[in-house]
Amino acid sequence: MAKRTRDPEGRRNIILRAAGELIREIGVSALTHRKVAERAKVPLGSTTQYFASLTDLIAEALTGMAEEREVMLDEAAQNIRRAEDVASVLAELVEESVTDPTFLRNELSFWLFYAIHPKLEGLMRSSDEVLLRTLAEISTPEQAKAIVVHIYGVMLHIAVHGQTMPRDEMEAGFRRLLSDPPAPDSRGGP
Repeated sequence: MAKRTRDPEGRRNIILRAAGELIREIGVSALTHRKVAERAKVPLGSTTQYFASLTDLIAEALTGMAEEREVMLDEAAQNIRRAEDVASVLAELVEESVTDPTFLRNELSFWLFYAIHPKLEGLMRSSDEVLLRTLAEISTPEQAKAIVVHIYGVMLHIAVHGQTMPRDEMEAGFRRLLSDPPAPDSRGGP
């Protein structure tokens, strides 16, 4: 009988890949060591051997998934830069994101996970920075921030109410944010 070659790094990568697949399918909150081990076709003890906690496993899987997120955001940024009607493009991007219930659920799960695990906040922050930089090219930094907050609010609203927001309402919100001049400094400074 041939002896199996040990490949700790290969096994670890298989576990991470399985965790990433499951996160996409069932979300962060439903992930367990057992489900990951079953998907990876490894003994349950392997998941705890390579990752001290489920949080560590999730964190590393999300870090690996961040590259996919960056590609998606880069595409969105290009669409925004090329747009003649930015409000319409923003509404379209949000609409595309929220029509997939799994994507929407996962996105909200990621936000919560990032919020309660400070070592991961950089992942979410880098996503925001891509959008903020892009939007600041076509508006003010204050407007860019308001637009990102509006996007998050629309996504949360849709998730909570279980129904999509009419596109014309989304567009109207974006148009308002893009057209309003920044508020004067109310702190009384120069």
